Amino acid sequence: MKETMGGAVTNESRQKVMKILGECGCYFLSLVQVAERLTGKRIDAVEAYLDALIKKRTDGEATMLDPAAVLSAMAGGIWTVRKETPDYVPRDGETEVLVFQNGAYTHFVLGNGAGGVLYDPLGNSNTVAHGRIIGKRIFARV
Repeated sequence: MKETMGGAVTNESRQKVMKILGECGCYFLSLVQVAERLTGKRIDAVEAYLDALIKKRTDGEATMLDPAAVLSAMAGGIWTVRKETPDYVPRDGETEVLVFQNGAYTHFVLGNGAGGVLYDPLGNSNTVAHGRIIGKRIFARV
């Protein structure tokens, strides 16, 4: 990923970023979906990922290092994030990202506020279909 940091995105590096996001970017892509819903604007996930990578808010394998800052950059404002249990019910103004697990696989999706799936970056993932919710990430604008 070093060739993309600090420079223009080339077609080759865009393809590498898309591969990373496709294989392990479900948390990041769920936040892109949150930001798009809040702003009503389409967000270029590759550009947003590269921005987060340069600012060390994610790493080269799409592991979220500062998810609240990632959402702030895409949706505006200042956001907080905290981990909650599967039975937590979000309050008004809170957004939930659900964490599913199925064996060794973990997958993040945008929740509907009642523990259901509003958006799955994979469409219909096996981890969601055959797994269980093991936690929630709760986002709130300050």
